[in-house]
Formats: sequence, structure tokens, C-alpha cells
Amino acid sequence: MNKAQAIDAVRNMLQGPRAFEAQRLDRIHAAMQPWTARNAIQHVHVKGATSEDHPLAPLALRSQTNYLPLVLDTFSQSMKVDNYFSGEGKETAAPWKWWQKNKLDARQTGVHRGTLKYGVSYASVLPSMIAGKDDAAFIRGMGPRQMTALYGEPMEWDPRLDSPVDDDWPIMALEVKGPMIRLYDETTVHFIGTKAQPQSALGWRDPTYINVNNFDYIEGRKHGVGVCPIVRFQDRMLLDDDEEVLGIIEPLIAIQSRIDETTFEMMIAQYYTSFIQRYVIGWMPESEEQALRQAASDAWFFKDPDVKVGQFEAGDLNAYLESRTSAIKDLSAIGQVPAKNLGLDGISNISEVALAALEDGKERKSAEIETSLGESWEQVFRTSAHITGDAESAADFQSEVKWRDATARSFAQTVDGLGKLATMLDVPVESLWEDIPGWTKAKVDRARIAADKRDFGIVPDEDSQTDDLKKRADALGVLIRAGVDPEDAASRVGLGGTEFTGAIPVSLRPLAEEAAALEDKGGL
Repeated sequence: MNKAQAIDAVRNMLQGPRAFEAQRLDRIHAAMQPWTARNAIQHVHVKGATSEDHPLAPLALRSQTNYLPLVLDTFSQSMKVDNYFSGEGKETAAPWKWWQKNKLDARQTGVHRGTLKYGVSYASVLPSMIAGKDDAAFIRGMGPRQMTALYGEPMEWDPRLDSPVDDDWPIMALEVKGPMIRLYDETTVHFIGTKAQPQSALGWRDPTYINVNNFDYIEGRKHGVGVCPIVRFQDRMLLDDDEEVLGIIEPLIAIQSRIDETTFEMMIAQYYTSFIQRYVIGWMPESEEQALRQAASDAWFFKDPDVKVGQFEAGDLNAYLESRTSAIKDLSAIGQVPAKNLGLDGISNISEVALAALEDGKERKSAEIETSLGESWEQVFRTSAHITGDAESAADFQSEVKWRDATARSFAQTVDGLGKLATMLDVPVESLWEDIPGWTKAKVDRARIAADKRDFGIVPDEDSQTDDLKKRADALGVLIRAGVDPEDAASRVGLGGTEFTGAIPVSLRPLAEEAAALEDKGGL
């Protein structure tokens, strides 16, 4: 792809696929953001109200009760990759080192949250493109608002290859960050700059921004991966007829809007009808003073028999509360989020078994998403191995990632179950350590090293060395105080070769008159 072709490809993707995706992505992004004084009244759909000067605008701003970020947190916090096993056994595969070097223990969160939020996210896997640098794999996550990728048919038969061609790799991918654009293809990363940028991705359809003169080709760098080095993460991998990019947030936006509107209407009722209001028909106070005196009086008296007095009862908020609770339950059911996580009442003092049952739906959904994400991470690892020349790991399609266990089970219950596996089914104990809640790969490795030292009598740990040395020193002191020659005593307790300073222990110090002759008085 030459310079002109690269710029044409960028222009076509900006005004086509990227602008098309932007409408949906911006809608999801806006649903996760807090309202402002300027747009709050628009979110609650008050007829004819569009300005922040509307008298109900302050109530609208305070009525937002956004559960969508909480739903996202609930799932993302339980999705952490903890290890990568080779296909030949339960051993950590070699490409795991690139996970550690790219700090993906922390950065995986961004990839997972982007996938859960929008339904898709991406990771670039590139070698060092600087001359003289050693082979290394650089992995970087990107969200769909930053990257757009074009894929071919999900499966097509190529008679030249006599095998199906899948869509694991995109034809090309576009990354936009401010005025800088990167275009990835199967051979090169093209760096392109823009002179002017629209405020949103939809603005690229404007001829002012999409004009060819608005783009400058900076350089192209060969990456040598052999494919477009972008890996796609999806929350679900569906068939062609059912292909939808949803994520977990988009299906809940309408229900969240219902919760916000119900809260807004409840706040209006609370603000205007919370107190009992009295009225008088057929009488008007002659002065403000008379009106205040009448309002403060416990009893009102009128001469005119036609005067009618009554009161407006305080508004009943129970209907609003029930409607709001119903909407939250709908969000909990459709999102498969435990009701207790959304603050619903009536769930307290439950057993561990009941708690696990409440989270069953969430765990099933998480497991389905982890299966899809796991395939993408395995593709990242194999690509990293290919980039660094590890052909064996690059061809290891039996490898798999291990997810950290975050299920709602007590520690004692889990350990008891693992113990029964070891004793009743003769499962090797070491293979069960990975399933202990809270144990990371690093902790399992330390436990295995300590077990090897214990089993084979290798160098004991520091505390054991200190205790052993103290015991030998105490035994040496006992022998010396008993009159045994110090060097002979040291040899007997296993401290042979110890150098003695000649100092006399306090317990063996001679009498003062005998010690006087041993002191060096010095010359004056």
C-alpha cells in the first residue's frame, strides 16, 4: 500500500465504518456519564423543556441514579487473567513473560471493561520497530472509540489454499488519537497526520475534514508480523445471522432511563406535595399581617357562613417507590446482576449457600464472556510468541488462560472441597493450589519452591537458619562454661572453624584480684 492508497483507505474508513459505529458508541458512552446542569432536563423528557433555566432543571440534575457503571464494575471486577498454561501440561507457557513485561496484570482491566461496555475492544501486538532493538512483543489495548477494524467474510473457501480462511485477523485497522492516525495492514503501520479534526467521529463526513488535502502522510514502518497485528475481543462470538455487538450496557439503557424518570417524578412530588396545605374559599385577608396571624393560628374563625375551609393531603410517594423498585428488579433480571448489588431491600443475614445461589446467574454470564475473552488472549499470546521467534508456542493451540476465581464461596468451604479432592480422589496437592481463592501465580510458585526445599532438604528458609544457629551457639556456650576447649567445643556442635577473639565470657570471668594481673595498664 503506497502513500496515496493509505490516505484513501483512511478517508474511506473515517467517513464510512467509523462514522457508522460512532452513533452507537457515543450513545453508550453518554449513558455512562453524569448529567450536567445544561443537559439534565433533556434526559427526563419534560415536554417543551430544553434549557437549564427551566425551574425543574435542578431537580432533574439531582434525580440521576445511574446503575450502569455499577453493573459494569460488578462484572469487570471478577474478570482477571491469572496465568497462561501450555498445552502439554499445567506449566506456565513461555509467552507469559510478555504479559508481565507489558504490565497486563493491571492493563487487562481496560480491555475487559471496553469489551463489556461496548461489546468489542482491541489489542495491538507489535514487535520493536526500532533498529537495533532485541525481539520483543509490545501489547497495547484500545477501545472501539479509538480503533475501527475492517474484517472480511467470517468464513470463505479459497480453492487456491484448499482450506477455509477465517476472520481472526482484520483486513486493516484504523487508530485515531487526536490529530494522529495509524493505519495497520498486513505489512506496515502507516503514520498519518491531520490538519483539522471534527469534534466527533460523525464530523468526518463533512467535506471540510475529509478532503485529501487535510491529510499528511508522515511515514510507514514495516512490522513483519505477516498479518494485520490487531486482535479483537468480543463479549460473545455469535453466528452470522445472530451477529450483534451489544455488550452488557446497551440492553439496559432503556431501563436505566425509566429509573431516572421515575426518580425525577418522585422528587417533584416530594418537593411540591410533601406537606399538608390548607385552603380557604370565600374569604381573603385584608392585610398581610392578618394573613400571617391566620396562618399561625391553631383555629380559624369566620363570620361568613359560606366560607369553606379545607386542606390538601400530603402526596403519597409509595407508588413512586414501588415503580422504581420494579424497574431496578427488571434491570437486575435482564442484566443478570444480583439484586443485592443494586441495593434492593429484603436480602440480609443469608447463608453462604444462599449467597452463591443469588450470584449463580451472574457467574454463568461471566463464564460465557470469559470463554470469548480467553480465546482472544490466547491469540495475543501466540502472536507474541510468533513475533519473538518461539515457533513452538506460536503453534500451541492447546494452550489456555486461567481466570482468577471470584465466585461467592467461603474460604473454608473451598479449602475443604480441595482437601477432599486430594484425600478422596488422590488428586496431587500441588495441582490444587491454583484453585485456592486469592492465590496468584506468583504465590503458587513461591509455595512450590518452599515445598521443594522442604521435601529435598534444600537450604532451609531464613527463620530456620536463625533458629538452628542460635541452638548451636547456646550449646557451644554450655560446653565452654563446662571447661571444654573452645575450638574442640565448636567442632563438636558443628561450628568448626569459628574464630575466637580471646574475650572471656562474663560467666567465666576470674576474680578481680586474679584478673588484675591480666590487664594491660599501659605506660605513663
